[in-house]
Amino acid sequence: MSPTKKEKTELGDQNIKIDTNSNSPEINWADFVMADDSDSTEINLGDFDLDNDELVAKASEKIQHENTLAVLVYVKNALSELGYETDNHNPFFFTSLVDVSDKELSGFLYVNRDGFYSNCQEKSELHLICSWDSVEDIELVEEGESSMRININSKEGKLTIHEPYSKNMLVLLSIYKNCWKKVLNEEINMIAFNSQEEYLNWLHEKNA
Repeated sequence: MSPTKKEKTELGDQNIKIDTNSNSPEINWADFVMADDSDSTEINLGDFDLDNDELVAKASEKIQHENTLAVLVYVKNALSELGYETDNHNPFFFTSLVDVSDKELSGFLYVNRDGFYSNCQEKSELHLICSWDSVEDIELVEEGESSMRININSKEGKLTIHEPYSKNMLVLLSIYKNCWKKVLNEEINMIAFNSQEEYLNWLHEKNA
């Protein structure tokens, strides 16, 4: 059975500890990043995941049938509040927990028109892990009941990304297969969403 959002957040934080001389317990990395900002503790990035197969399927269908790409402005705003430096482009894909490369470095995955970003190298910083310019193919290599793994084949080599507790990356695959060239050529409609509620309401609307 898939873990709940709360359980997934806790599992994703297991390897994140504060390096002090005391025997301090493990903490939520978001609290650590903005420890001086009380408002930041209210942001749980796991809440932005599509947490069931039905929503993932609806998001993929929207991309395939409506020639429309969702722009997740609210995710960019949340990361900015948590202290991450994001560029000018809003993301069109986000999932809160992945393991990157054979070393299985844990972090979130944030994708915009420039490329794939993650905090897997440094929990408090957002780094580009692969640019779209170098991508040659994205392939699904493993799909379980509640997990999946993809390979991004690029000019620099192969990058493996494993999503251990959900299958949100099926939406990313749909974007790549159905409309990525249209994004580059600006031949696709884009709808900006300022909240998760707006985005979910759109997903539940019947396809045009």
